[in-house]
Amino acid sequence: MKTLVLFLLTIFSISVSGQTVWVADNNFNAPTGSNVFSTIQAAVNAAAPGDIIQVQPSPTTYGNVSINKQLTLMGIGFNVDKDIPLTSIVGNITLTNTPDNTSDADGTRIIGLQFNILNLAPNTGPAFTLENILVQSCQLTSYISAVGDYSPTDGLEVRDCYFASTLSIRTYLPLDNVVIRNNLFLGRIEFRSTTAGSNIITNNILYDGIYIVAEGTATIISNNNFMGASGTETAFNTKLKDCLVSNNIFYGSTPSISTGGTTSSAFERNAFTNNLVHSTGDDTMPPTGGGVGNSGSGNIIANPDFVDMQMLNTWSSTYDFTLQGGSPAINAGTDGTDIGITGGSYPITGTNFALKTTAAPVIQILNTSTVINPGDDLPVRIKAKSN
Repeated sequence: MKTLVLFLLTIFSISVSGQTVWVADNNFNAPTGSNVFSTIQAAVNAAAPGDIIQVQPSPTTYGNVSINKQLTLMGIGFNVDKDIPLTSIVGNITLTNTPDNTSDADGTRIIGLQFNILNLAPNTGPAFTLENILVQSCQLTSYISAVGDYSPTDGLEVRDCYFASTLSIRTYLPLDNVVIRNNLFLGRIEFRSTTAGSNIITNNILYDGIYIVAEGTATIISNNNFMGASGTETAFNTKLKDCLVSNNIFYGSTPSISTGGTTSSAFERNAFTNNLVHSTGDDTMPPTGGGVGNSGSGNIIANPDFVDMQMLNTWSSTYDFTLQGGSPAINAGTDGTDIGITGGSYPITGTNFALKTTAAPVIQILNTSTVINPGDDLPVRIKAKSN
């Protein structure tokens, strides 16, 4: 037992070399110490750039937090497979700069938290560009936002997250070098800035549409599963320009650019290649509905033959997106891998789609004897998951 503890402590000391670990813990039995705070904002205020803040699972929210330095916020994640499955709950998270612009939240990582809104780059002082942000293994009850008097974001990765609201991402400010992958979206993704950026939306499950205004973006939309009840959901909301749309499955969610029976002229110069379309109400590819310059090749109208899937506009964790043998989507993508989420650069594999709880290890079971005699060993049963 002593050897195990020493080994774990050695690994921990190496992993945080040069960084200070702070703890936010608002539980009634929270430990005390100079590095422990009952609010997440107090821990952020005490931390130096590069530090780590561990947000302990709790039945109570930690409230809102504003960050103007490079930090890592790490919680236990969601869909927690452990005894007493509490999560690390935060209100709104704001990534900003100091009033004199000598520091900002560049390089901040948000991992394993459940929170409401992520505000990207509101100005508290001179305008700046927010850079290199990671959001991983989080559950958002609302959305990612960049509206109003905000600054551009250059470098954003959102992966392994669950967006539970009807609106998932909305930005009126330029987003560049964005990678959105391996997420579940119940709401829309809206890039409303007219300024071009180089962005990738790949290997996601989407139950609502994508809306892209900027011209010349060459945004890549690949290997996603667009889901919905037959003919009642629209994969692209009103506008889509200069996008490369390849290797996606449209399953009940129509790729046509019509809303309420009307069509849009703001659907232009998009290239559709090797997509699979099934029972969407309008299986035409490239999609119909106004606009000019759209093209298509290698697209398939066929049933993808999922192992277990309902053509509904509601999500269930029991769904199984595995492609049955003989599926026309197998190895039919432009890169020789599957069409849909099981192919491409970030494939989702396994018998069904299960979002990772967190990038951190989780102790699922920790059992000890309730009564021991003096001098006896303490038997402990631990079950952990590496993630």
